Amino acid sequence: MLIVFTLASVSVAIGLGWYAWHLARLERARSNARVAALAAAIEGTSTADGSAPMFTRNPDSGVQSRPLLKLAIGFGMAVAVIVIIAMTGDRHEAPPASAASTNAAQSLELLSMRHERTGEDLTVTGLVRNPGGPAPGAIMAVVLAFDRQGSFVASGRAPLEFATIAAGDESPFRVTVPGVKEVGRYRVSFRTESGVVRHVDRRTTNPERVSAQPAAADRGGLLAAAN
Repeated sequence: MLIVFTLASVSVAIGLGWYAWHLARLERARSNARVAALAAAIEGTSTADGSAPMFTRNPDSGVQSRPLLKLAIGFGMAVAVIVIIAMTGDRHEAPPASAASTNAAQSLELLSMRHERTGEDLTVTGLVRNPGGPAPGAIMAVVLAFDRQGSFVASGRAPLEFATIAAGDESPFRVTVPGVKEVGRYRVSFRTESGVVRHVDRRTTNPERVSAQPAAADRGGLLAAAN
């Protein structure tokens, strides 16, 4: 919408500029005619059309006596100011859009995940990959445990085994949630100091790693969710 308004404003400004130039050109022609008439009067001759010599400037000529010309110039200047402000606003709004696209490109792919219970401890292990975006920096794997009624029980977190993951690289993770007697399900997410890192669950589309995937539920009915 802003582009359409800008193009329309530029078109109007060009049209008004042409109109102002046309009026100025006519004014110059009249001025040249008056100079020729003055020269003829000084030499004692008359003009070609027999009109009287012009010793004084016509008070009705010039920019001050032409309201349409003044209006055209004023409107053209206003349109130019509006276009400059609109272009400057777009320039200032561009960096946030670029930052948003960069954040969207920072993501991970969850290739495998499994869990095991040791006493009252829940340990979740898995493997993630950077699909090719900018390296997100130091990443923490976070596990939230819930009971069978869906109430939060406990959580655990641990950094990925590799401090940073370049484009195309993989890193395992291992998170232990201690002291949880009854767990119905758990959720896994990934975070940095700046917030949550978006990830895509690729376990069902990666047949080479099927053996590393956990079952939908173990014999105790523990369900896993990657979100």
